[in-house]
Amino acid sequence: MRYASFLLLALALVAGLRAQNVGVSGSSVTYPTVSDIKVGDKTVKTVLTGTALRTKLIVNVYAIGSYVEEGAGVRSALDLVTCDKYKRLHLVMERSISGSDFAEAFRSAVRLNYNAPMFQEEIDTLVAYMKTTSLRKGDHIFLTHVPGVGIHIHSPGKADFLIKNTKFSQAIWEIYLGKNNLGEAIKKGLVSRL
Repeated sequence: MRYASFLLLALALVAGLRAQNVGVSGSSVTYPTVSDIKVGDKTVKTVLTGTALRTKLIVNVYAIGSYVEEGAGVRSALDLVTCDKYKRLHLVMERSISGSDFAEAFRSAVRLNYNAPMFQEEIDTLVAYMKTTSLRKGDHIFLTHVPGVGIHIHSPGKADFLIKNTKFSQAIWEIYLGKNNLGEAIKKGLVSRL
């Protein structure tokens, strides 16, 4: 009887641990339901709003998880785009890609919602950074909105930088959640847990 109770408790703990991660349909990538963002000496708890898979011509490009500061009151894609709270897009590469190709993809994606010359300086900065960094399958990229400041871009083992413009940060979220986006399936997936 004691062994059976122990076994049931162990199974419940394992199930609980599995419930802490959410998978991405079509990928082996999983994302934790809660993630901490370290900002200087401050740690901000964020919660997963959803996951999605970016594909191009039936090839997986990257998995993406969307997080927002706990208690932000976000209820829709528009809320997530416009809120000036800590939020993060966590990309995990599903294939290797050159920095130049990735940079041009981001340039085109921002231009879905904003015509040139809007955000030209910010896009040029982002493209210049990305062109210097090839991405390999399994690499992580963190796009973090810092309230009142802008967007911090980080990839472990590579240089990181900050673009000080909250409106440009919003434009990055619109790539996935805006009126003109990379696909309604991605948009739906990234808000599936709201």
